[in-house]
Amino acid sequence: MPEKVKILVVDDEKSICELISSILSEEPFSLETASNPQQAFKILESQSLNMVITDLMLGKASGLEVIKKAIELQPDIVAILMTGQPTIENAVTVLKLGAYDYLVKPFSEEVLKATIYSGLQKQKLFGENINLKEQLSLYKISTAMGSTSDVSQILDMVLTTALREFEADTASILLLDEKSGKLILKASRGIPDYNITKSLWDLEDKLSTMVIDEAQPKIFNQKNLKESGKKINSFISHPLLAKGKVIGVLNLIRSEKLNPFSSGQMQSMGIIASKASTILENTKLYEELENTYLSVITTLANAIEARDFYTGGHTERVSRWAVTLAKKLNWPDNKIKEVRMGSILHDIGKIGIPDHILNKPASLTKQEFEIMKTHPEIGVRILQGITFLTPAFPYVLYHHERYDGKGYPKGLSAENVPLEGRLMSIVDTFDAITSDRPYRKNLGYDRAVKEIKNNLGRQFDPEMAKAFLEAWKAGEIEQSPSAFVKTQKIFSGLTESPIGSTSLK
Repeated sequence: MPEKVKILVVDDEKSICELISSILSEEPFSLETASNPQQAFKILESQSLNMVITDLMLGKASGLEVIKKAIELQPDIVAILMTGQPTIENAVTVLKLGAYDYLVKPFSEEVLKATIYSGLQKQKLFGENINLKEQLSLYKISTAMGSTSDVSQILDMVLTTALREFEADTASILLLDEKSGKLILKASRGIPDYNITKSLWDLEDKLSTMVIDEAQPKIFNQKNLKESGKKINSFISHPLLAKGKVIGVLNLIRSEKLNPFSSGQMQSMGIIASKASTILENTKLYEELENTYLSVITTLANAIEARDFYTGGHTERVSRWAVTLAKKLNWPDNKIKEVRMGSILHDIGKIGIPDHILNKPASLTKQEFEIMKTHPEIGVRILQGITFLTPAFPYVLYHHERYDGKGYPKGLSAENVPLEGRLMSIVDTFDAITSDRPYRKNLGYDRAVKEIKNNLGRQFDPEMAKAFLEAWKAGEIEQSPSAFVKTQKIFSGLTESPIGSTSLK
């Protein structure tokens, strides 16, 4: 038992309160007494209690009102009813309200103490069970953090855990934008009836701002929640701290069908809020590191273009188009990041190609072309050993493979060519045709579009190539406005015979 268990005794007979105080005087309890519900309510609103023991008949009032209010204000409290008129109906009513037990007057000292200690033991076991569940949930979250760097997946785990463990209807994480000072909804989960509507969002924003300003968790009751437009019973908001600074809040909402959140649950919520803060802080650090790496690889790509002066801007264009095509194909956000990285680095192997071949102002001889064909494998060898750049490998190694198996360096065909290579093949070819090369001037956008269309299923993955052509037709592939207008006529029907495959450096 805690050193001082706090118990409230409510009875309109002063002698009963004095009797209970006398019986429990040598126990590790701190007693408060009240003679009517109003006095009891004030104590319940101002103090955190372990137990309330109330008589059924309090003059014209009922002890059931005290029990109902006690559980509403402090859901973890142990409630015990005293009555001199025990009936089955009374017992059922008390238990339905959430009371632990009832005492029949007159009761003995032994019965009183046994009932109190039994109720406190139940409270302790309940708390330990909650703690065990929290530890298991935190273990699952920690495991998720170690197995993925996808922040949306981890936050989903955090919110799902909070919903389940705290029996909430809605869980959400709001982050503070450093520039505007406004809260931005980062993630939310919950039942459809409690999705973030405008009225609910306005209220959540208002209450969350209050929590951020004070940097302290808070529980809001029905009085604070009337303007939400929904029947909400309780709202709990916990600040998210990183390096001693508030970066956002973790919020939970309960409908009117559930009891209000307790102060104990608010403390437990702090553990999950701490985990969420760690996740978000680590994500921010990872993104900063990622941006640094991207700056480095962009510098490497620029170094390549400095040697191959005929292809200035090639990397930037190919990267932009590759991302556009990947989005058109509905690739996930984490894959889009890899597309950006891989497309920037796809030609890094050209660092190992001699200048007289790289910038030869004429077609390459067979022997020279064999040397040029080594640049994908050279590129992978350059990147090996840099774990962060591993996702870029397939873009570097396979961007010259063909769907019909006539590409290089591996001669793979169809689905055996990794998706990354099939995507790069399309955008790399498109830019090769529309750019000046040492051995020819650019052939224009209309020629490039025809090339893609006429080589569906031969040089290019048919589905990916169709998606690229759809993106072009919709104006999603950025180029000069005049070129876009000019090439729209190509989609009304092609009359020319297939151009065949393009030999690319």
